[in-house]
Amino acid sequence: MPKTVDDILRNFGMANLLAEASLSEVEREHSIDLERSFGDTNLDETYFPQFDEKIRSQAAKMAAHYEIFYCLEQTIRLLISERLSEYDEDWWDTKIPQQVKTEAKKRHEDEVNKGITPRSFDLIDYTNFGELSVIIDTNWGDSFNDIFSSKAAIRSVLSMLNTLRGPIAHCGALADDEITRLHLTLRSLFRLME
Repeated sequence: MPKTVDDILRNFGMANLLAEASLSEVEREHSIDLERSFGDTNLDETYFPQFDEKIRSQAAKMAAHYEIFYCLEQTIRLLISERLSEYDEDWWDTKIPQQVKTEAKKRHEDEVNKGITPRSFDLIDYTNFGELSVIIDTNWGDSFNDIFSSKAAIRSVLSMLNTLRGPIAHCGALADDEITRLHLTLRSLFRLME
């Protein structure tokens, strides 16, 4: 399947994000600093000492997996937005299943009504991982069959990732076998995009 420059760059970016997350995990596991720190570390000094060391250690271990899912979800949202907008500038209204639109709108309105800063004004940013899979599946023939090599395979891979996402999104711990499964599933995803 021939790939465009955008597809190649997207794959490179996703591979880079996965490598960065892996480097963060290595730093935490071996208590080393590769001097790649980002952001403000004052929060650590202000609040973290108040938490139990075991909980802080678990949080550090899980942070790398959160980074992977953050990058993965954002990349899939971007992929969907870019691909569907190539075919229709009103893609949100015409290409997104009604149930997904309804849920995304409800999540956005909930943030607005609670008086917190909305995370975005693009409703795609209010979709969850399972809904992103539904969008790809619904628009397979028009938009995604030239990006992923198999509809059944991408459905299966995204379903597994959605299952693995649960403990990460809800502050649980992933067992070592599930960490291995996460990495193997991500490899499968990248292979489907080759």
